[in-house]
Amino acid sequence: MTYKDRLHCWAIARLLPSHQWMIVARFRSRSDADGHFQFLRQTIPHVKFEVVFDLSEDSNRLSALGSSINSLASGL
Repeated sequence: MTYKDRLHCWAIARLLPSHQWMIVARFRSRSDADGHFQFLRQTIPHVKFEVVFDLSEDSNRLSALGSSINSLASGL
């Protein structure tokens, strides 16, 4: 994980058809991520997106989170 990725720990993840999560954007603040998330939900309503706090080594995939991201999102 690069230094820049460590600074941008808030991310928007997209659910792929293979039931894996892929990072589509990174942000420094939660409010920036939430704003972009709202935009994505309005422009692409049929795709599942989630705002996540990601410090994983693999900056493109969140496969380790799997279905646990759904339980985190439902608790918000």
